[in-house]
Amino acid sequence: MLRVASLVIVVVVLVGAALGEDHFASLTDDQKEMLKMLHDNCVGDSGADEGLIEKARAGDFVEDDKLKGYMACIFQQLGALDDDGVPDMDTMIDMLPDSMQDRGGKMIRACKSVSGSNAGDTAFKLNMCFFKADPGYYFMI
Repeated sequence: MLRVASLVIVVVVLVGAALGEDHFASLTDDQKEMLKMLHDNCVGDSGADEGLIEKARAGDFVEDDKLKGYMACIFQQLGALDDDGVPDMDTMIDMLPDSMQDRGGKMIRACKSVSGSNAGDTAFKLNMCFFKADPGYYFMI
């Protein structure tokens, strides 16, 4: 249930980001709560520092194992990364609404060859690659 609800929220947030809107302005209270739950669960599981998450959202990616664990947790909850760190780019692209398939798909496909030594390292490298590919379109929960 959390995975499906989280996927819907990520798509809503990404649409808001793509439209240049405040990421949370168009979300319902239930969607905000589900987004917070996903974030909080992954922070709790990884022990990631909120300050480092904020920095990463702005494109400042600090090498930190807990931050990497947070990023892996988000992707794994969405079904876009397996436990071994193998990303499912098709799932990432498929979760995008039709209006985002071109630009978002291009950003994701630009990173199709990214891999790391484990799930956290792969998630970290993917986030850096997504940001580099299209910083105006990038968003992280």
